[in-house]
Amino acid sequence: MLPPIGFVLALLAATIPLVALARRGGIPYPVVLVVGGLVLGFVPGLPPIQLNPDLVFVIFLPPLLYWESVTAPTDAMRSNAAWIWSLAVGLVIATTVAVALTVHALVPHMAWAIALMLGAIVAPTDETASAPTLERFHIPRRLVAIIEGESLLNDAGSLIIYAAAVSAVVTGTFSTRGILVHLVLAAGGAVAIGLAVGWLAVKAWRAFPESEIQQVISLILPFAAYVPAQRLEWSGVLAVVTAGIYVNRYTPIVVTPLARLQATGFWETMVFLANVVIFMLVGLQLHGILASLSRFSVWSLAIYALAVNVTVIVVRFLWTFGQGAVFRLLHPRRGSAQEQWRYQVIGAWSGLRGGVSLAAALAIPVAVAGGRPFPDRDLLIFLTFSVILVTLVGGAVTLPFVVSGLKIKEDGTDEAEERRALKAMATAARARIDAIEQEGRLEKSAAAMLRRHYDHELNRALGETDTAARLGDVEQEIVDIERATLIDLRNRGDIDNVVLRRLQLFLDMQEVQLKRTG
Repeated sequence: MLPPIGFVLALLAATIPLVALARRGGIPYPVVLVVGGLVLGFVPGLPPIQLNPDLVFVIFLPPLLYWESVTAPTDAMRSNAAWIWSLAVGLVIATTVAVALTVHALVPHMAWAIALMLGAIVAPTDETASAPTLERFHIPRRLVAIIEGESLLNDAGSLIIYAAAVSAVVTGTFSTRGILVHLVLAAGGAVAIGLAVGWLAVKAWRAFPESEIQQVISLILPFAAYVPAQRLEWSGVLAVVTAGIYVNRYTPIVVTPLARLQATGFWETMVFLANVVIFMLVGLQLHGILASLSRFSVWSLAIYALAVNVTVIVVRFLWTFGQGAVFRLLHPRRGSAQEQWRYQVIGAWSGLRGGVSLAAALAIPVAVAGGRPFPDRDLLIFLTFSVILVTLVGGAVTLPFVVSGLKIKEDGTDEAEERRALKAMATAARARIDAIEQEGRLEKSAAAMLRRHYDHELNRALGETDTAARLGDVEQEIVDIERATLIDLRNRGDIDNVVLRRLQLFLDMQEVQLKRTG
C-alpha cells in the first residue's frame, strides 16, 4: 500500500532544502537525502511507509535505467568493453559469492539461498551516487565510461541471481546449475525484448512526428521493455538498457528537435524525482528495520554489518587492481603504469551502492510458500542499508579528496572531439551556403553575412523582410546539413554520443527558434 498522498508531498517538500544544502555545500545530493531521511525516520508520529514489493522495481528502475543508457558515453563504453564486462559480470559474481560465504559463516542457521540473495543485492553499484562527484572534477571520459558502463550492466546480472535466489527460498528448491541456465536464458531473452521494443519505438517515432506523441512514446518505452521481461522471469534491467542503447542511435534522426528538447527536461526532472524519493526512502527505512531486529544484539548486528561492508570493499579493490595487472600484461603500451594505477583507485573508490540495492531489498517477498514469514528479511534489509550508508556516505564524502589528491584531470578528449565536430559542421554549412548562392536563391551580400553568423539571431538583425524569410529557409538547410554531419561523425566513431548530444542541443534550440520566427 502506497503512503498517503499528503505524506508523499511533504516528503518531496522536505527534499527541497536538503538538495539546496547539498548543492551549495558541494556534496552529492544522495548523501544529504539519505542522512535527512535517516533523521526524519526517528521523528515520532510519522506514518509507517509500506511499499508494495511488486511495484518497487516497476516504479523506480525503468526510468532510471533508460535515461542512464540514453545519456551514457556509449562509444567510449564500446572501446572499454573488456574492462566493463569484467566488472559487470566477474566482480558481481565474486562479490555475491564472497558476501554469501561471509554471512553464511557468521549468521546462525542462515540458508545458502538467503546468503546468496544478500550478496546479489549489495553487488551492483549505483552510477547516480558517484556521478555528481565525478562530474565536478571533469575526470577522463574513459574512466567515466567504465564506471557508468559497469553500473548499467551489473544490475542485470545481480538481479538475475537475486531473482533465482528468491525463488529458491520461496519454493524451497535450490540449484546452482539452474541458476546458471536461467542466467543465460534471462540475458538472451531480455536482449531480444529490448531490441524489439527499441525497434518498435523507432518505427513509432517515424510514424508520429508530433512532439507530444513522441514524448509519450519515450515515456512508455522503458516500461514496455521492463514489464514483459520481468513477467517472463528474464532481466527487465537488461531489456531496458538494451532498448535505451538501441534507440540512442536513432533519436537524432527520428525524434523532432522540439520533442528532444521537451523530453530532455521531462526525463531529467523525472529521474531526479525518482532518485530523491528512493534515497530518502533509504534513510526512512532504518527506524522500522531496527525495531524488527530485537532478536539480535547490537553487538551481533554491528559485527554482521562490519563483516559485510569489509567484504564488499575489499573484494572490489582486489578485483579492480587484479584486473588492472592483467590488463597491463595484455596491453603494455596503453597508458603509463602510474596513470593506470590512479584510474584503478578511482574506479575502486567509486563502488557506491544506492537505489538498485534498496529496491531489491524492499522487494523481498514478505512470505514464502505456505504463508510463513520470509526468513531473515529484516536482517537482509538492515545489512543492505548498512552497505548503502557506508559506501554512499563514506565513499561520496571521501571521493573528492581522493580525486583531488591523485591529481586526475580531464584528458581533453571531449574538447578535441567538439572542435573536430564544429569544424566539420562549419565546413559543411559554408559549402551549403556556396551551393545555395550559386543556385541564385540568395544574394551575395546576404550570403556573406550568413557565412559570418548563420544562427537564429540573424533573422532578428535583418528584420521582417522577404530576404529574412528566405534566409530563414536557408538557415534551416544549414542546420540540416550540420546535423547530418554531426550524426555521420558519430556513426563513423569520430565523436562520442556525449559530444553528439551536447552539440545537438544547440542545433535543436536553433531549429525550434527558426520555426517560431519563420
